[in-house]
Amino acid sequence: MSTVPMRKLELIALKRDMNAVLERLGHAGCFQIATPGTAAGAGANAAASPSANSPATPEEEGGASRYRPSLDALEELRLSLDLGYPESIPEGTRLPGPEEEAALAAMLARARAIDDASRSNAERAAKAREGLEEASVFAGLTLPFRELDRLSYMTVRIGRVDPEVLPAIRSALGERAIVEAVGKKGDIVAVASRKGRFALDTELSRAGFSPRQFSQDFQGVPPELPAALERGLAELDAERTAIERERAGLREELSLPWGRLAASFAVASSVEEARLSLESSAQAYRLEGWAPRDEVGRLARSIAERTAGRVALRSFAPEELESVRRGAEEVPVLLKRRPFVSSFERMVLSFGTPQYGSVDPTPFVCVSYVLFFSIMFGDLGQGFLIFASALALYLGLLPSFLKWRAFTPIGIACGAGSMLMGFLSGSCFTFESALVPLTRVVSSALFGAPVDRFLSLMPQGGSGKILVFFGFTLALGVIVNSTGLVINIVDRLRAGRPGEAIFAKTGLAGALFFWWAAGMGVRAFLGSRPAWFDAVGLGLPLLALMLEGPFSALAEKRYGRGAERESDAELESAKRGDGAIAETVKGFVAVLEALSYFLSTSLSFLRVGAFALSHAVLSFIVFTMGDLVRQRSPAGFVGQILIVLAGNAIIVFLEGLIVAIQIVRLQYYEFLSKFLTITGSPFLPFKFQFRKEQP
Repeated sequence: MSTVPMRKLELIALKRDMNAVLERLGHAGCFQIATPGTAAGAGANAAASPSANSPATPEEEGGASRYRPSLDALEELRLSLDLGYPESIPEGTRLPGPEEEAALAAMLARARAIDDASRSNAERAAKAREGLEEASVFAGLTLPFRELDRLSYMTVRIGRVDPEVLPAIRSALGERAIVEAVGKKGDIVAVASRKGRFALDTELSRAGFSPRQFSQDFQGVPPELPAALERGLAELDAERTAIERERAGLREELSLPWGRLAASFAVASSVEEARLSLESSAQAYRLEGWAPRDEVGRLARSIAERTAGRVALRSFAPEELESVRRGAEEVPVLLKRRPFVSSFERMVLSFGTPQYGSVDPTPFVCVSYVLFFSIMFGDLGQGFLIFASALALYLGLLPSFLKWRAFTPIGIACGAGSMLMGFLSGSCFTFESALVPLTRVVSSALFGAPVDRFLSLMPQGGSGKILVFFGFTLALGVIVNSTGLVINIVDRLRAGRPGEAIFAKTGLAGALFFWWAAGMGVRAFLGSRPAWFDAVGLGLPLLALMLEGPFSALAEKRYGRGAERESDAELESAKRGDGAIAETVKGFVAVLEALSYFLSTSLSFLRVGAFALSHAVLSFIVFTMGDLVRQRSPAGFVGQILIVLAGNAIIVFLEGLIVAIQIVRLQYYEFLSKFLTITGSPFLPFKFQFRKEQP
């Protein structure tokens, strides 16, 4: 269960073929490019590299920025038409050419025309609404109409023009004014803001506008003004509806072509960006990176096919590279892909990335997480809700929550485990007697005698049973702690750190002390007393912990890694006994720390039993409250249903969340912290993907 074996690859390709090479690597998604000029290029493969970089060509100097205008245009088009990114870049997507550039320009021109029309419609509608509001205010005032220009921000013109020139007036004024035909043929109402007054009067004058004369005692506003503005608003609303209908049609028409163009330009941008980071000579590029060992053959065949064999490729195991052996270069870490188990990979990586070649803890996290959740949240009905919700999300039946789809295997497993634990404890939606008939049938078939429930967590089941259950959770803690200690010992030995593997608190010395103490606890529970050999069994590991410093230095010095821990002077000082008092104090502190550490990490698993008991108690309280309401109230049955529904909702959402968090805490602090103290670098392959941030 180690991490995926990796290989270091070195490729040298002609400049004209490098785009094709990067295309293959990006679509494969299993090659991490190494940064040139670091230790990654040193060692066994250093001789094959070009001696120096050649001057950059104008195309290379532009880099990925040469595609920035196109990427900006794609983003503008996406925002204009509310287009969605595809799930992934299709296999076989190639670099764009002149045809793609022309197609993108044509698409953008059509979208911009719709945007311009929508913007013009919105501005004219805003002016019409403002004018209508202003007209309604002045309609009730006893002021002469001729005073309107002086008191209002509006400029209003009512009169007559030749109907033939009305379209030209509207076109010339654009969004600066609203011009509507009213009444007789040629009668118009024109409204503009104060700053658009000059433009309005100029265009009307050119069109031969004849203003309507009002008597000096005419007050308020003419009735045709609000009527014209209301009619104009209705026309603008209809125009807006037509514009949005046109936008929807264009969205449907361009959705697939836009997706193909977006993928093509995303590939182009990534290829150009990667190519700029490569070492080069006058005719060739040199590319280094890491790939999973099992993918090397496929990559080599694919690249050779794409370049007609015009590529040189060499592969190195990590142990063949001097830079890796002396610790100057880290091998990237990739965890194995396993059905269901890999769903828990994010939980491990959020704590830390295991070192290359170390034990992959994901399977252990998977088993323990599901087991603890099942114990702490056991209810057949509530577990079914979790199971059914996760399954529905996995099948795509809950589109609003698809971003959580990666976690559905965890929900399915935890829901199934809760259902099993609920069946054993006889709980279904907090009803303690609902499963009794089924349990009696099953127990009679299995054991020959019926029982009401296989496992009872409530006090009436007997305190002895509860103590046994808590003892079971402590035993689970011993197993989890022991697994973490064994993984740490194996990892440290593989990493060439025997001192830490043997003498550290989480090494062999600490493990032996912990196991012996756990064995003494089991013997004490069975009625046995401590014996003389217990002093030896506990004393020797504690002595090793006290002397961890000098013993570890000696062990790693012999292994060739003493310089990483202590200098030669410090090692000689430890041999001569210098600083004996300091070493003694340090040893006693190490022993006390180990005692408190193993005690706390063991007792921490009592929370598994405590949460299982609290879940049973909450279920009992909900059931009891509902039963009391049903017995003492005329509408008791309805009240019981409401209490049961509310209680189950609280338990599922609130307690379910708390239990999930507590299990993560157990995984982090009682398991992963034992060996993930030195982390590695995650494998980050070069692959094509959409950059969804806005430019």
